[in-house]
Amino acid sequence: MVGSSANNAASSLDLHLASITQQLLSEALSLSTRKAYLRTWNMLLELCRSTSTSFIFPCSLAIICNFISHLHSQSLSPSTILPHVSAISYVHKICNVTDPTQQFLVRKILKGAQNLKKSSDSRLPITKPILLRILAALQHTVSDKNGIILLRAIFLLAFHGFFRLGELVSRIKESFHLVFQRNDINFQPNHGVQIILKHYKTMRNNQPITIMLTPSADLSICQVQALRLYITAFGHTSGPLFSFLSGHPVTHSFVTQQLKLALAFCDLNPAQYKGHSFRIGAATEAAKLGYSENYIQQLGRWHSNAIKRYIRINSFSL
Repeated sequence: MVGSSANNAASSLDLHLASITQQLLSEALSLSTRKAYLRTWNMLLELCRSTSTSFIFPCSLAIICNFISHLHSQSLSPSTILPHVSAISYVHKICNVTDPTQQFLVRKILKGAQNLKKSSDSRLPITKPILLRILAALQHTVSDKNGIILLRAIFLLAFHGFFRLGELVSRIKESFHLVFQRNDINFQPNHGVQIILKHYKTMRNNQPITIMLTPSADLSICQVQALRLYITAFGHTSGPLFSFLSGHPVTHSFVTQQLKLALAFCDLNPAQYKGHSFRIGAATEAAKLGYSENYIQQLGRWHSNAIKRYIRINSFSL
């Protein structure tokens, strides 16, 4: 990962590992994690090049701190920055050199990013009334019928299932296998739908979970009906659940762009509503209906008190 840009400090690691030992070490990380770690190092090297900073290994404390600040300036959340820091930490530990990410200054800078994020989170919830407006707007912002069917299924599933948008559609092609696949969805005799969630943010011990969604009494907002209509119209039998008629997977950027167009048509500020607003709106609606905080935490698969930040009763008129 470090490559030829490193100085001789890393060359002291000369363990003469046998090929099978190297293979075991490589298999300690999943392929997706190895790719993510490599992407982090490429980002770090690019920052050094763009700022005319000499890259050395082990990394200096200043380089790590400035890297974190750079990620924060790119509007990355603390939860997104932490994996990048972990990637840097991992390589230092593997090379048996001092890990600068464990320094007090780094921890405080991360804490500062976390505090700023809490105070600057301006995302508003997409509640049921707003969702209905967005769905109606699709008739005016999407030119073809199949596009409307596709987006209705995504928006309604994200809302009713408390799903992160990244669990439904991927940002990059390397992660297409991590989103919902067609064979993760099964319709039940009672007209509900069973969803196997195999990859999610708070996943523990690589254990998938099963989510059962029942039809909504309000057909205008029924996620099961929307999902059934989508699958019938598109006819996909394998690959990512949400794919275009061509078979190419639907991307995160496509969905967020279409969401922005619909929001603008509704005279709502697209800057205040993101893909995560469906999840925030679901939590808000559940609280409005009187569900307990613990039950909402189970519905949204939260393993912490993060749910408290997602219930926004005061953000819309009751």
